[in-house]
Amino acid sequence: MKLIQKRSLAGFIDYCIIISYAGILFLLVTTFRPIENMLRTSNPIIAQLIGFFTLTLPVFIYFYLSEKGSHRATIGKRITKIQVSCTGSILKRNLFKFLPWEIAHLGVHWIFYYSNNNIETPFWVWFCLITPQAAVFLYCISIIWSNGKSSIYDKWSQTDIIQK
Repeated sequence: MKLIQKRSLAGFIDYCIIISYAGILFLLVTTFRPIENMLRTSNPIIAQLIGFFTLTLPVFIYFYLSEKGSHRATIGKRITKIQVSCTGSILKRNLFKFLPWEIAHLGVHWIFYYSNNNIETPFWVWFCLITPQAAVFLYCISIIWSNGKSSIYDKWSQTDIIQK
């Protein structure tokens, strides 16, 4: 199997893990009505903080510790027998990788706020929703361009993906 195929499969496996974790969070929130009501009535800054500490930060820590550890690989990468080769920074790699995700979350929280209060959504919210999509598109194109070896965030952090 080619490196790009292994990297795609590893990403799919890791995102299945993330979706499972997010599903558990969703079940907890919808099962306990006081939590759900608090999230609906809270301002977007509180919602952003709750989302960051319950979803983004745990996912970031999973990737960071997995790729920094002795295996240099997340569960998906271990299964597909690839790993991160690092001459730079795993921390930077994951910051660049997940920054668009967090910016998109910011946009989502604020668009709900504006739409629930019948206020016209400002441009900066749309920017927070569209820009991460463009960044992820560029990340994917850069991975395809390098045949799976590196992405833009790998180049910025001086890391690569290699086969074991």
